[in-house]
Amino acid sequence: MACAWLIRRFIDPDARFIWLASPGDCPSDALGFDFDGARFSHVGHRVSFETLIESFAVQQPGLARLAGVIHYLDVGGYQPSEASGIERVLAGLRESIGDDDQLTMVAGGIFDGLLTAFASEEAQNG
Repeated sequence: MACAWLIRRFIDPDARFIWLASPGDCPSDALGFDFDGARFSHVGHRVSFETLIESFAVQQPGLARLAGVIHYLDVGGYQPSEASGIERVLAGLRESIGDDDQLTMVAGGIFDGLLTAFASEEAQNG
């Protein structure tokens, strides 16, 4: 969900997503992300979200903090204080919304709100 949001928000607002049952189903002309063998996936210690940020040089206030939360939710490590609440909200969305496109849209609102809050805190704290 987070990678799809990042792509639409900062990389390609017209991106179309194909939700795959298996990575082997990825069309040869598609740019895959977040699965083994995808062009944009985990690289070293970075998760796919961070790989996309670095690959496309996305710079936005609050985004590094959001990336820290996404990193934790994906692979663990340092736990940002807000991570458990965000994890519960996203889990609830996954359970209650069966359509992947709708889920991505609704989760996008959560990520927009988090980014705005994190950017505001950065601006206040200098």
